[in-house]
Amino acid sequence: MFIREKKKSKKNVSYVQYQLIRSVRTPAGPRQELVLNMGQQLDLPKEKWKILANAIEEKLLKKNSLFLYDSEIDTLAKYYTLLIEKNSLNKQALENKEGAQEKASSDSKTPDYATIDLNTVQLADARSYGGEYLVNSIMCTYDLENLLWGLGFTKSQIQYSKMLIGARMLHPSSERETARWLNENSTFPEFVGKTDKVSDNGLHRAATLLWKNHESIEKKLADTSKTLFSLEEKVILYDLTNTYFESSKQSSTIAQYHKSKEKRNDCPLITLALTVDEEGFPKQSKIYKGNIGEASTLEDFLKELKKSSPKRTQTLVLDAGIATEENLSLIRSKPYNFHYIAVSRKRSYPDDFWVNRESEELFLSDNKTILTLTAERIDNEIFLQCHSQAKALKEQAMYVSRMGKFEKALQQLHEGLTKKGYTKKYDKVLEKIGRLKQQYRVGKYYTIEIEKKGVDAVAILFSRNEKAIAHEDDIGNYVLRTSRFDLNNREISQVHRALTTVEDSFRSMKSHLGLRPIYHQEDYNSEAHIHVTVLAYQFVIAILKKLRTENNIFYNWDTIRETLKSHQRVSTTMAVEDESVIRLRQNTLPSEKQQTLFQAMGKIMGKGLKRVKQIFNKKSSAENKIKK
Repeated sequence: MFIREKKKSKKNVSYVQYQLIRSVRTPAGPRQELVLNMGQQLDLPKEKWKILANAIEEKLLKKNSLFLYDSEIDTLAKYYTLLIEKNSLNKQALENKEGAQEKASSDSKTPDYATIDLNTVQLADARSYGGEYLVNSIMCTYDLENLLWGLGFTKSQIQYSKMLIGARMLHPSSERETARWLNENSTFPEFVGKTDKVSDNGLHRAATLLWKNHESIEKKLADTSKTLFSLEEKVILYDLTNTYFESSKQSSTIAQYHKSKEKRNDCPLITLALTVDEEGFPKQSKIYKGNIGEASTLEDFLKELKKSSPKRTQTLVLDAGIATEENLSLIRSKPYNFHYIAVSRKRSYPDDFWVNRESEELFLSDNKTILTLTAERIDNEIFLQCHSQAKALKEQAMYVSRMGKFEKALQQLHEGLTKKGYTKKYDKVLEKIGRLKQQYRVGKYYTIEIEKKGVDAVAILFSRNEKAIAHEDDIGNYVLRTSRFDLNNREISQVHRALTTVEDSFRSMKSHLGLRPIYHQEDYNSEAHIHVTVLAYQFVIAILKKLRTENNIFYNWDTIRETLKSHQRVSTTMAVEDESVIRLRQNTLPSEKQQTLFQAMGKIMGKGLKRVKQIFNKKSSAENKIKK
């Protein structure tokens, strides 16, 4: 073997590429064969190139060197040897066709013995395999490759797109960290047929290309989900969330300061609107400015929904932030004519509104939580008052916490009246108390008196108004309103509780799929980042649906991901008695939990598993002999 320089040019830019070459004998005479493209940079003096080539050859053949190489040569030799072995195994696995697999399957029944030197056995290049196997299989089931091909994606763009979405599911991070993980820790490049180095720029370009085609991709995936899981889509859930940036984003048009649902009011925000069905499968998503009013986004959603389902009358489930009187009228009006179940925005009702109405109790799935339902039918709507014991306990705990903080702040303000440097002016004290009432929202439960001497306040006296607390009727209550007269009270409540599905979706994207925070500077890149997370969630919910409804496995995605992480693929090399080398690329045996997950997912992923077997056939990658 030897190393040579080869001058190349691309787009009128010249560069040098270093190549590792070996001489081979052919019927036509001696020829030179490319072993490895070593890249455009080789930090080694030219007089040491031959030494490096010899070291690589010795390591490939598992021969003990007669000479000790310096650390620089030895490190480079190990690195390039690993690349050659990995490329060789990947190439062999990808070139196998169905006929070769059948032959391999029949040959695998025949023992194949070899005499090896146990001292030369080495394990290397261990990479996670279980999660990649599951994710790639569900992508194949959804026929993602052909979907992207139909949108004009090239082979390389498809590879990068699948790796990007898969990495967001298994190792959510920045493009740079994703590229490192794919290159060093994951078998995903092997699944998609990527044999050269993964670049973060390639991942970045894939994200923007996916975002450019987001409407077509989301619609196709939604249609596939409907077919695979026989989704009825009678109920459509619509909600919004926001997430934050880790930068000022002063030049951005979409990043705006607003009330953060993650309590990050110190950061600029961006808003994601998501539509899901009652099973949690996304239908469409849209990105808005961070300070958008939730209610103002509904009309865009109605137009898209009517466009996709022109002849269907569906029921929309909305939170109070969207359910304004104008929006509810819009939903009922032509050309939409949808039904709705929404959380009422009304805070108070006439004293006789719920009088003499029959109430009923509803036990939820845990057989402990009770809902008390009281209905009132007025004109074209049903109002359903719900009292939740669990909600009441939670709100009471919140009130107690806020009241404790409010009293502590009042006491500190009172004590400061006698200390130097603290607020004492009567008007300023009043202003501070007003701000505390606004902050903690429990001022109505207190009687507060301020003693005044001249222009200063000298004492702040406060006490709880126990009667006001005892007559607090809103704790644990919420009111639903709906246009569905064909549903009874229990059914109305049940449909509304499905709204937690979209909240779970947001929680999963933020906690498990890298939605937050966003580090990109350009708006288009930020939108592309969010869209990749939405695509990742499309596949995650498909996996969870299969496990939960048909196999009674109720793991969350983080648990599944961690369970499969230890299922790995490892390269084994060993020297044979005839001075050849055997290289094996095999998987570790799955644990009982891992095997359960694979078996549970097997039925729905028949097509995906077939494709995986084409890529990774155990026999096809079992032997790769390099003759002396």
